[in-house]
Amino acid sequence: MKLKSAANFSDTGAKRAPRQDPVSCESCRRKKLKCNRQRPCSSCVTRRLSCSYGISLERIEPAIVEVENASHTNTAPSSQGVRGQPREAATMTVPSITDPRSSRTTNESAKTADWLENILMSDRVPSVVSRHLQDEVGQSEAAHDPSRDNREPRLGEAVPDFFQHRLASSENPMTVDLVSYLPEMSKTISLFRYYCQYIDYLYHVIIPLRVEDQINCIYHCIDTASPVNSSHLALLFSILASSVYFQYSNGLSTFAERCSREFVFLTGAALIRSNYTACPTLEGLQASLIVMHYLPNPSFHSSVCSLFLHGTIIGQAKSLMLHCIDSPRCREEREANGFDAHELELKRRLWWDIATFDWQVFAIR
Repeated sequence: MKLKSAANFSDTGAKRAPRQDPVSCESCRRKKLKCNRQRPCSSCVTRRLSCSYGISLERIEPAIVEVENASHTNTAPSSQGVRGQPREAATMTVPSITDPRSSRTTNESAKTADWLENILMSDRVPSVVSRHLQDEVGQSEAAHDPSRDNREPRLGEAVPDFFQHRLASSENPMTVDLVSYLPEMSKTISLFRYYCQYIDYLYHVIIPLRVEDQINCIYHCIDTASPVNSSHLALLFSILASSVYFQYSNGLSTFAERCSREFVFLTGAALIRSNYTACPTLEGLQASLIVMHYLPNPSFHSSVCSLFLHGTIIGQAKSLMLHCIDSPRCREEREANGFDAHELELKRRLWWDIATFDWQVFAIR
């Protein structure tokens, strides 16, 4: 095969003119962002930049050269040359045009951008700090701000303070009276509704109707002076802890942190009372998952902290044989003896939640 001549290389090396004019604004093309082609576009509005749709010199220069060559040779200009603009127009840019119809969308986009850039996380950041450091910070702030002491007593008046007279964490988890720390049934149902509406969608580790029946059973046992299932109490305390933590964390972070810490202690005490370590239950596993997912670990009481570690939860799930729930042997047993559909679905949910969380932790490492 013969090599091409140098002339052919020079012809093919010339930069081709674009087949169409750019449709994105200059800022989006320069930063390689997605442009919605409005005037101004949403990207420029969000970043508060001037939106310009002017044609750059490097894109129009080849077309101008082609038009000039066509005029010198007295030949008809090509379809690409027709789109070429005069040289004076190369330095002109299209002014920014504001569409009145898109003003509402523009304002909403700007407000959303400002809100996302100024999210206040100050009330939630101290939650990951140890309890001793929080106490030291609180004492130093109270020393510099005398009005702080005047505001704290009114905290119990604004929201229901579940531990106003005594703290559960000051007692022994094996001997603490768990039932005495339960709120009224109306408050319990209210916090349970809050959990189902605003928290449960993140991790579907409970079946609301099933848990509601267990709550009714707990209060029925209290009314009839019957023994209460400790595993059901642990699940209820974990739901109360997460609901109080999220419902009152906006502006009342001290109250939310204190109450959730006490409810977590009661959750651990109920698990210890039910001999959860040796004989795990589904309700105990649900309580451990709720505490692990939603509440900050450094604030847990030292006597119950180990119950909510990820490794402990995996071990308890394997003790319940959740990893074999769909094995051939388990399927044959279900076909022969029958099964509860709700319980089977719950076991699958719990194992899937534990497995996916373990994969995420491994990927981060």
